[in-house]
Amino acid sequence: MRSLLTVFDSPGDVLRAPVQRLSRVPGIDKSTAAKIREFVPQNTHISRLNYLEQQKIHFLTYWDKDYPQRLRTIYDPPLLLFYKGNLSVFDEKGIGVVGMRNPSLYGITITERLCRDLTRNGLVIISGLARGIDTVAHQAAVSNGGRTIAVLGSGMDQIYPKENLPLARKIEENGVVISEYPPGTKPDMGNFPRRNRIISGLSIGILVTEAAQKSGALITAYQALEQNREVFAVPGPVNSLKSSGPHRLIREGAHLVENVSDILEELEWQGSKSIVNPVDHGSSLEGLERIVYDKLSERPVHIDILTRECERTVSEVLSALLTLELHGIAKQLSGKMFVRTYI
Repeated sequence: MRSLLTVFDSPGDVLRAPVQRLSRVPGIDKSTAAKIREFVPQNTHISRLNYLEQQKIHFLTYWDKDYPQRLRTIYDPPLLLFYKGNLSVFDEKGIGVVGMRNPSLYGITITERLCRDLTRNGLVIISGLARGIDTVAHQAAVSNGGRTIAVLGSGMDQIYPKENLPLARKIEENGVVISEYPPGTKPDMGNFPRRNRIISGLSIGILVTEAAQKSGALITAYQALEQNREVFAVPGPVNSLKSSGPHRLIREGAHLVENVSDILEELEWQGSKSIVNPVDHGSSLEGLERIVYDKLSERPVHIDILTRECERTVSEVLSALLTLELHGIAKQLSGKMFVRTYI
């Protein structure tokens, strides 16, 4: 971006330039030059514009007034952003939350709690809509009435993973889903490292809750440092490879996070003063639902143990568990295991 603006006099000159001319600009290879040319509003592109309209996909250029101001400050801001949702979320401050695609129960629980408390203190949650920690972070924000930004590594019409399409639609109601990739772009692995710079660029800080030492989450953390953002990391079990990434970041100077106050104090955040503690959402329960709820905790428990401790049949306990799940205060894991949830 900066290289283009030093060579060409205006955005129009950039868009009108042939691929050969663009590719001679330092830092612009032929592939990037070709992508720039794809967006020139020539007659041959009318069908693409019609497709965007049909899919209700909007777009911003770097030169638009609604382009995210924080993203302008990074070394390589995207020329174009496709989006669905509410652009006003860009005016608010947010924390990028990243981590593993296959987190442990510990990683899921701590991510839920931190994102819940960040949301309740008025911060936007920014992540990548991937499986695992990303999904947990977005869901925690949505579940607590907060706003969240999802940054895709694919086109807006290629939500990945597909099972997160309902979540993406939910995010769009109060937040925004964005991508620098044009519609039709598949979620190729090479897209995600570049996507990560946008997550950190939109954020005032990056939180890594659970990640391996060699992972996209750590790439995002290092990009955040290059962008002069704060980096926060959650410690975990010393024998867990899934916590080796945060431990490495902490050794290198990242802020250690045990609870949300560690983040808020470092940022000198002036949002909500009170930090919300987990609420006993089961206080209004009665009968077997209350009994089953009291037997649940953060530690997974098997249905057979619940049945024995509640002194009821399997079908009765399962019926009570279903009620708790519908209230959002219990969750079933694999292997007929159940845990209490707090969001």
